[in-house]
Amino acid sequence: MRKGKLGIWIAVTALLLSVLSGCSGGGSNKGDNAQGSGSESKTDSSAKAVTLKMVMWDSNNDFITFLNDKVKEYTQVKPNVTIELESFKSDSDYLQAVKVRAGGNALPDIIELKPNWLSDFKEQLMPLDGLGFVSGNKYADKYKVDGKILAVPSVSFPELVYYHPSVFKELNLEVPTTWPQFIDVLNKIKDNGTYIPYAMGGKDAWPDYPFNEFLPHILSDDENYLSAMAEQDAPFAKGTAFYEGFSQIAQLYDAKVMGPDPLGVGWDQATDLFVSKQAAVVASGLWFVPTYVSKTGSSDDLAAFPMPYRQNEDTPLKLMTFTDHFYGISSSTKYADEAKAFMEWFYSPEVYQDYIDHAQLGSAYEGIDANVPFLQDFYNNNKNEPFLYIPGNAAYTDLANAIQLDVKALGQEMMAGKTVDEISTDLNGKWSKAKSGK
Repeated sequence: MRKGKLGIWIAVTALLLSVLSGCSGGGSNKGDNAQGSGSESKTDSSAKAVTLKMVMWDSNNDFITFLNDKVKEYTQVKPNVTIELESFKSDSDYLQAVKVRAGGNALPDIIELKPNWLSDFKEQLMPLDGLGFVSGNKYADKYKVDGKILAVPSVSFPELVYYHPSVFKELNLEVPTTWPQFIDVLNKIKDNGTYIPYAMGGKDAWPDYPFNEFLPHILSDDENYLSAMAEQDAPFAKGTAFYEGFSQIAQLYDAKVMGPDPLGVGWDQATDLFVSKQAAVVASGLWFVPTYVSKTGSSDDLAAFPMPYRQNEDTPLKLMTFTDHFYGISSSTKYADEAKAFMEWFYSPEVYQDYIDHAQLGSAYEGIDANVPFLQDFYNNNKNEPFLYIPGNAAYTDLANAIQLDVKALGQEMMAGKTVDEISTDLNGKWSKAKSGK
């Protein structure tokens, strides 16, 4: 009995000494305990207090609220570290603000980026190669800048053509799998006269991106097509993917299947036409589904198919797949270790699963699937071959900036009547002059 009590006393004393030792040691603010579940807490209470500033954009208020609450959970892992999340509703406002701060060397510690912004911010981002949260990312390696991983994508998603199954059933239409079939379906909807075939929203330039931005890229059959353009002297000439793609787009615009005034209607109005079933078809990324459901209460009369860019069924049906919401660490941060530790936690399986389920987009990580029923149904019902959108390299970006290349604005001009030959001649001249000046 006495030996038993002594044993208990020794064990209790050892435990107290262990706790006291943990409370008094170090004073380090290194974030090496942050990996894994958000419920873990091992941090030294005397560690230096650190505030990490994180900046992001999203148009979805509910998602912003979720993310703001989520990053606060990090204090359960590292009580001395506070995450301050700043959000923007518009990516254009966000980009402008981040550029101003980069110019003043005042970037937040953790920055959200689009893939085509990575080259622009390469001097302001810390290389992430070799870090744990990078290794499981399916796409990070494809977006290296000068051989370095500067940010990792948080989501991937397919670009889709949405339609109302009830309209297709009413008009006895089949889902198209080739470009001629696609235009034929839209023409049949126009001829019926009940619905606007395609809701464009051309008053805003960007809604034509599934055509003017993606079609030449898909036709090139080269995910690095834009970077390859930088090596060409006349990448807009006849016979190039650009010229052939724009010629294909002209067939669509010339068919007049986008309502009476596609340039007089913005994206919000166009999607309202689709949501209210005045329009039959619209194209956008997977991110459109939550918007649709929020306005209609369900996705019962919503389905999607891959944009059929191909001319015939002898070639694979490519599905443009986009990655987005890249996060990187500012090279000017004073808390590099803490920022890396936070990123390890942010992309740990449990935390990331919660993130991706709330984002309602596809996963960018191996072994983690997004719980998005609409996406799962789409993949179950549509055979396709994923084609990853990769932005141009620094050489392409420099040339594109030099000639102020804006393919989405060119889409507006095409809808207004500008011909592909006019665009090709103009761009080749500017490109050649810009290249010769390098």
